[in-house]
Amino acid sequence: MECHMFFIRKANQNDVSDIAHIHYESWNATYSNLLPETYRDKENNLSQKMEMWEKVLPSSGVDTWIAYDSEDTAVGFISYFKKDHECEITTLYLLPQYQNLGIGTNLMNAALIDASQCNSCSSLSLWVLKTNLSAISFYGKFGFESDGQCDEELYEDTKITDIRMVKLL
Repeated sequence: MECHMFFIRKANQNDVSDIAHIHYESWNATYSNLLPETYRDKENNLSQKMEMWEKVLPSSGVDTWIAYDSEDTAVGFISYFKKDHECEITTLYLLPQYQNLGIGTNLMNAALIDASQCNSCSSLSLWVLKTNLSAISFYGKFGFESDGQCDEELYEDTKITDIRMVKLL
């Protein structure tokens, strides 16, 4: 049996390219069966992700953790921001070939500890596609529960619904 070692650290400006790449690749894989192809093509663009992360990473109130392997290959990340005493996870993505190895769990634990101990957040929330059942199940294992809020978008003939999940810290 092959053993993989993974490490997690706080992301910095040097990680922009890796994070954008992971975001792009993982977003494509995650939503390939959940969202229309034309919507995916419109919403997911590598250069836009690069631009976005160049702005997001250095901004205050945003904390991003990156996971990488023993060869220093970035494989996943989680990012959240703080507003008052509430924190919201905006992204949690892993390259598809690194999913189901416990890395997402380690990233989530890093964010939960950081949010509660370093940022004194009273709650942590996130938005997830209503049809992304594996993600909803994953978040449920950490005690996140739907609070009934949802966000709906009509794209061509498809209704895209995100639900909000919350965990009190």
